Amino acid sequence: MEMFGKRLLVETGYPGANVSCMITARGLVLIDTPMRPADAREWASRVKSETGREIAFLICTDHHYDHVMGFPFLTDRVICHTTAARGFRFLNDKEALKNTIRATFPQEAREIEEELANITFSSPLLSFDRRLVLDMGDATFHLEFVGGHSPGTILIYLPEERTLFTGDNVETQFPYFGQCRFSAWREGLHKMKTLDVERVVPGHGYVGGPELIDDYIAFFNDLEEEVKRFHQQGLTADEMANKSATLHRFPALEAGGAGQARAWLAGQYKLAVDAILGSK
Repeated sequence: MEMFGKRLLVETGYPGANVSCMITARGLVLIDTPMRPADAREWASRVKSETGREIAFLICTDHHYDHVMGFPFLTDRVICHTTAARGFRFLNDKEALKNTIRATFPQEAREIEEELANITFSSPLLSFDRRLVLDMGDATFHLEFVGGHSPGTILIYLPEERTLFTGDNVETQFPYFGQCRFSAWREGLHKMKTLDVERVVPGHGYVGGPELIDDYIAFFNDLEEEVKRFHQQGLTADEMANKSATLHRFPALEAGGAGQARAWLAGQYKLAVDAILGSK
């Protein structure tokens, strides 16, 4: 866990999304959750013991399981986009959740399933469509729908700290394209550039500055140019993935074996191809 300034705690070491905690006059505001119950309980304990304060709200940047699955162990005072709120219903589909757990944590699946078996995931406390401002006295959270990575992805801007939480619209790795709208994603990245930002907390990866946004803008430009060039050459999506340079732009994924990582990347590239050529 790293502390930035005097009020912001960020943990990038849990499996899944980055999780953050902002200390405010009206309590702690968390952003996203660890996936595993044990990690979520640990995160709750750590932020309370480090700050001496209770959790006031949890903001989820999207509804994907790696951002929301741990919330029952943190708080039920959840804020998210309206579309993301509908996505939370997935958590109460026990069979779908079981399949997700087994695919993500095969060695720990039984233990996690047992912990979640008797839990009913509540609906978010508050959702919004376009914008929401959360005034915590000495900290103001500006939440804005941008979409892109998912139909319910939001950005969170904290002007007092000049800090931007991008959700999975910015990462330091090759992203998941399974629910994306490519054009909206690019628009969201350029929207971020209009904000007065010193610190960028991405959905996955290390904390940095505005250069993380610049890197993703350049990545998206290069990816689109490459896919359209390959398309003009008559290549299939599989052939594009095999020839791609942008596929290897980021450090190799550490999760799983090398073969599994390559297969995942190739799959995401083909989803990106569909999004770009379909003009989504």
